[in-house]
Amino acid sequence: MIHADPELLAAIGPRVRTSPFFDCTVRAGLTGVSTYNHMWLPMSYGDAAAEYERLTTAVSMWDVAAQRHIEVTGPDADELTQFVTAVDVGGTPRGQAIYAPMVDDQGVLINDPVLLHWLDGSWRFSIADADVRLWIDAIRWGRDLDATVTELDTVTLAIQGPRAHDVVAALGIGWSTDLDDFEMRPARIETDDPDHPALDVVVCRSGWSNQGGVEIFLDDPDGAEALWHAVETAGRPAGIGPGAPNATERIENTFLSYGTDTGYHADPIELGMEGALDIDGPPFIGQDALRRIRDAGVSRHLVGCVIDGDGIDVLSHPVPFEVDGEPVGRLRAATRSPRFGCNIGLALIAAEHGPGTAGRVTLPGGQGSRRVEVVALPFADSLDR
Repeated sequence: MIHADPELLAAIGPRVRTSPFFDCTVRAGLTGVSTYNHMWLPMSYGDAAAEYERLTTAVSMWDVAAQRHIEVTGPDADELTQFVTAVDVGGTPRGQAIYAPMVDDQGVLINDPVLLHWLDGSWRFSIADADVRLWIDAIRWGRDLDATVTELDTVTLAIQGPRAHDVVAALGIGWSTDLDDFEMRPARIETDDPDHPALDVVVCRSGWSNQGGVEIFLDDPDGAEALWHAVETAGRPAGIGPGAPNATERIENTFLSYGTDTGYHADPIELGMEGALDIDGPPFIGQDALRRIRDAGVSRHLVGCVIDGDGIDVLSHPVPFEVDGEPVGRLRAATRSPRFGCNIGLALIAAEHGPGTAGRVTLPGGQGSRRVEVVALPFADSLDR
């Protein structure tokens, strides 16, 4: 078990890639990063409260180029894409994206990407933090499929918040509110950059928040700074500012974070994802394992919890969750919630401990032992009164 909770500096060097937006984020006041798909992912601009406020009341812009795109093309691209995802992709039209969890042969979740059926008919996995290209390419080779698997240098800029569509309209894209969830359309954005006066992009109604908005995909990374400045300028009247995938807002709305909430040995059924899967659909890796897990029932489940006491920091690492002095799992993520006015968290614990169960956790950083009570997810159903 980890006991130390130091404040550390990230050593920027050639082993971990920087985003094409990196210089822009530094000028915007970047103070914290994490590694994600072998790239630096911005995490903080020094004022967590202001970043949360922008996201939930105005508009925020995020460098999420670390959500790498893994492209699958070729005659057998459809077959390969179907075989590595636990959902039925057959009815997904071009220009539409879907949530597409991936599991291994034991049914263990190995990624939960958004799968984009690109406008040219190819497939792109916008991935969480794992080496998905290696996995898909190994499956291609093992099944002797005629397909090509490539990691693209596409850069993604997210515009999130209640005023996100105002910013998109100011960019000359007045139709973003007409898009269905996860629908994509091509667009052209005019800029003041003489080297990149017009950028060809794809706009998708998506993003890792519950506040609404879009993600802009740019396949030419040389135009990244021009795109950043165009969005920054267009968003100024709406109060736009820099931000990042927000730990507090995503916990409040139960946006699953692969690795953080799940660890690396959890199956999607115990994580509450069964409704997002097509277990009895077309064949995929891990299908038989998921059927066995479903039929046998799970031994653990992901639950919400309320943590007593003063406001807490965002949890820096998982800690044991104890009931009557015995460990029954781990508190995986936690934060102080402005929305609900209390400390909340996500825990992966033994299935017999449901809503109403009381336990204890010891938080890092000298925050002490706290009473914790299990509540049903989503939090809005349990805590909104």
